[in-house]
Amino acid sequence: MKHLVVGAYAALPAERADQERFYDELAGRGLAEGLEIPFVDTLHTDPEWFAAQVQGRFTRSVVTAIPGTMQRVWRDATFGLASPDEEGRARAVAWVTEIRRAAEDLNQRLGEQSIAWLHIHSAPSVTADGAAFARSLTELTEAQGFTTELVIEHCDAHDPAIPGEKRFLSLEAELEAAPGFGFAVNWGRSALEAHDPERPRHHVETLVARGRLRGLMFSGAGASDTRWGAAWADLHLPLSSDEPSSLMTPQRVAECLTAAGDVAYTGAKVQAPSDADVETRLGVIASVIDLLR
Repeated sequence: MKHLVVGAYAALPAERADQERFYDELAGRGLAEGLEIPFVDTLHTDPEWFAAQVQGRFTRSVVTAIPGTMQRVWRDATFGLASPDEEGRARAVAWVTEIRRAAEDLNQRLGEQSIAWLHIHSAPSVTADGAAFARSLTELTEAQGFTTELVIEHCDAHDPAIPGEKRFLSLEAELEAAPGFGFAVNWGRSALEAHDPERPRHHVETLVARGRLRGLMFSGAGASDTRWGAAWADLHLPLSSDEPSSLMTPQRVAECLTAAGDVAYTGAKVQAPSDADVETRLGVIASVIDLLR
């Protein structure tokens, strides 16, 4: 059974009252069983309020470490679970352990497995090393007392011929470094790796063939500059029916979903216009989720 996960933060309204309605409707309309929650320094700046939004309705959530990972990499090029610099690698392991504790604390507070998965990544950019990544994963595996499953979210691999964005390890290098781990594919991040909208399906097929695919998230990407930003950037573009520049079409979503088979979770993380009302934001998400049911 696939659980539906929504990266709500990509389309979240600015006002607190609108945010509460947004979460109410995501749950009430059956658009999400879990959230993808970004972690920089904490799960949320207002933990009590956020816990109240989650409790009892978003019970299969994912925490993603990518926002905090990239902020740290921008400040410190040696930071990352795959860093060949031992001190930078150790800092990343310690930070991921902080995230695991935060997830465990929320689960304990709510008395339910609100956070089921944690997305981790093979940073840093360009210099990531498979052997270093393997050491970090071993250390994280050996740690006791955590119930949230660690899942490696593949991001675009470093390729000198393509500008890229995250520029981490290749999927093959990650698979070699992490024999006991499941993986998640983000459609947009796989597409921008090679500037190829067929690459996400290829990644899904590779992981399914190895029995390693756990999650599949749909964020769009495009080959042209738009109101959202530059071409081939990690912009969480909506489905092509809502954003014509997006290469994430209903057909490509369907092809990836068919290739994925019975994954643990799938979902959407897409932007909405900054001035959009709550209903419009929900509609942009529903365009994707309706294809996944």
